[in-house]
Amino acid sequence: MRFEEICRENYARIYNYILAKTANRETAEDITQDVFLIAFQKGDLFLSHEKPVAFLYVTARNLVLEYYKRTKEAPAREAPLDESNIAVFGRDAFEELCLQKSGTVNEEYYRKQILQKLKPRERDLYRKYYIDKKTMKMIAEEFHMSETAVRMKYMRIRKKVQRIAAGLKLDEF
Repeated sequence: MRFEEICRENYARIYNYILAKTANRETAEDITQDVFLIAFQKGDLFLSHEKPVAFLYVTARNLVLEYYKRTKEAPAREAPLDESNIAVFGRDAFEELCLQKSGTVNEEYYRKQILQKLKPRERDLYRKYYIDKKTMKMIAEEFHMSETAVRMKYMRIRKKVQRIAAGLKLDEF
């Protein structure tokens, strides 16, 4: 099985597992990215693992434990996996915030603010996937990169967009 397939098939499951352990979306997103980054860095060692999915869960558990040791927070009581805890992939952080707020948010205004704060290449990648709705495979071919490398770039862009969006005051406009 290739890394992209494992990632695609298990990303939401690992995210939801971590979210249930931490009860914090941002922390769960960060740790999930770290889990897949570690798997990616292991390369063939990860791909030749007897049970790569088990490797992901063990890595996720260990990173959650490290998180609690580092932050000295008490472990969260596990959140139930209800509909509001399910990861929604294919939406960007801006869309997530808009869904959480009232329907009166001027989406275009905030999208422009967020895009202005991205570097030109990040902005181009953002547009291709989230606005033009191109697939990761199409974008990878266009930029002459592996699909895995493109996915990693999107994880970093998504994290940056979340930080930018968190600083916007959606209720003021």
